[in-house]
Amino acid sequence: MIRFAVVSHVLRWLTHLGLVVMEATFAALQGAYFARVNPLEESITLLRSRASTLMFAAYIVFAPISSAQTPIALAVDARAISGQTISAHEVLPVTSQSTAREVTLVFPKWIPGDHGPTGPINDLVGLHFSANGKTLSWRRDAVDMYAFHVMVPASTLQMEADFSAVNIGYTSTPVQGDLNFNAIVLYPSGARSDDVRVQPSLLLPAGWSFATSLPGTRREGDSLRFDAVSLTTLVDSPVMMGSIMREFNITPQGESRPHFLDVFAETPEGLSVGSDRIEGYRRLVKETGVLFGTRHYDSYRFLVEEHGQANDGLEHHQSSDDQVPRLGMVDPSFSSESAYLLAHEMTHSWNGKYRRPAGLATPNYQEPMLGDLLWVYEGLTSYWGEVLAARSGLMTPGAFRERLANDEAELDYTSGRDWRSLQDTAIAAQLLYQASPYWKNQRRGTDFYVEGPLLWLEVDATMLSQSHGAKSLDDFARAFYGNLSQAGKGDSSAVFPYTFEDVVRTLNSVVPYDWATFFRRHLDSLRPEPPAQGLEASGWHVVYEEVPSGATENATSANGVSDLSYSIGLTINREDEIVEVLPNSAAGHAGLAPEGKIVAVNQLAYSPDVLCDAIAAAKNNQRPIVLLILRDRVYADFPVDYHGGLRYPRLERLDGRPDLLSAILKPRSN
Repeated sequence: MIRFAVVSHVLRWLTHLGLVVMEATFAALQGAYFARVNPLEESITLLRSRASTLMFAAYIVFAPISSAQTPIALAVDARAISGQTISAHEVLPVTSQSTAREVTLVFPKWIPGDHGPTGPINDLVGLHFSANGKTLSWRRDAVDMYAFHVMVPASTLQMEADFSAVNIGYTSTPVQGDLNFNAIVLYPSGARSDDVRVQPSLLLPAGWSFATSLPGTRREGDSLRFDAVSLTTLVDSPVMMGSIMREFNITPQGESRPHFLDVFAETPEGLSVGSDRIEGYRRLVKETGVLFGTRHYDSYRFLVEEHGQANDGLEHHQSSDDQVPRLGMVDPSFSSESAYLLAHEMTHSWNGKYRRPAGLATPNYQEPMLGDLLWVYEGLTSYWGEVLAARSGLMTPGAFRERLANDEAELDYTSGRDWRSLQDTAIAAQLLYQASPYWKNQRRGTDFYVEGPLLWLEVDATMLSQSHGAKSLDDFARAFYGNLSQAGKGDSSAVFPYTFEDVVRTLNSVVPYDWATFFRRHLDSLRPEPPAQGLEASGWHVVYEEVPSGATENATSANGVSDLSYSIGLTINREDEIVEVLPNSAAGHAGLAPEGKIVAVNQLAYSPDVLCDAIAAAKNNQRPIVLLILRDRVYADFPVDYHGGLRYPRLERLDGRPDLLSAILKPRSN
């Protein structure tokens, strides 16, 4: 009611000034805007509600860009994408006025899924504006580096923008490329991304294939044209392309919505995905349907790009944009890693895209995002990603347990937990995503990815215990993500925001418990008692042995990092450079620091195996392990006094506790 009063006051004030506004039209727009928010959700703070309402009213009245009727035409030329360059020609309709005026366009700044102001503004080059064949002058805003003010002559009906984006992504190679439209579009300042319509077209490199969730694709040669969509849908719909590509239909029998796995490889060998793995991804689709109880999209695509040693992904509503190492979809050693990656990103279609924390459900790409609920957005998704990968058979129960053991050990040895809470890692995510990889142990990183599975396992185990096995986190999934009024209508832009209170309320409706206190204790405490509680409640605990687990070996293969944190206290990357030193470890006491390069171990040329052999041998003598380090052109020996042998985490059963993990990982689909 307060929000409507503010809007009415603004309209009366504008009318008093003599500005003609059709209140009936605005009321309809206003109703459409607020109807998109679930009436059960009070998920936007009063301050943000007022600000958004005022911004929307000002846009309707004053906007010189006429995007409501005629869509913006965006023509992208990706023929040079293998050289990490793309170009665009954009035609923006303008509301004709009798005098020259200034129009403000913006480049997307806060990118969904990145949870921060990561829009690559420094890579926007060659910017040129024109109208009626004449160049228009422009200036960058003195405060907002993402805003451009353009002088538009009187009686102008449309303006044009030409620009390029360089350095568009490390995954662009001579045989593949990945187009994210947020890197190559300008739109009117103040506009809601849902309200801006864009007519996209794309020119591919000669003979390349492509895959995207954009609707209405028409292809003529290497030219693509798509249906007009909202800017929201455009930014949420990457286009993956390449000359070596294969599409797999992974739609389960009886499923009405099509699902595809689109693989882009560096060599033809990368397309030879085994039938067992294809069937596993088909089961993954089935398991997500059972878990959430509904689908809110018309179709879904896994867009998978094989590239070097990459291991990353970005979620979208009707697709995921995933990068795996070379032969990552073929090599059995990467089966668990790729399974988790794809399951994680698909889960985001429900938890993060369809339902989204209120602070991340911003009206456009310029308003700052609030990450306080990333422990739900990313943490719960990390848990379900691993559970779903196991339920679908793409990850073994043993591999699932090994990953949890690694998570628990990492947190147990993180000294930053002594001063920084899990809640603060979520609030400060926009900083931590951009932080250096060095000194992470003392700083903490985006730990909600690592602590999330352990936290939500404890929630799951508590629900099972409190309900005597009758209810679990699966029931929360269906209640929270599957029972909304628009579920299943295939609206790829529908978003239902949620708050902390919404999460607690739904959990209590499934299993009554003091969930608010439970979460606040875990979120706000410094080094809370420990994240192992979820493991122990499910019948397991962490022990250490001298042989690395399969999950540890797979992680090393995927990211190239040798993790010796639990012995001498070092992690080392594939360039032989020290990435992390645990301050209270033998390496920390020896004075080692990140960024030093290990040259030799006990006068033998360094390799991961040589260092591991030295650690194992030191268990039987009292001589220090001498590391020769090169840093800033200076060589120096560092004696590391450690004799505890190699130590790697794994899970072991607890006597007298029921094995809840086995029940949690049991497949739900037929």
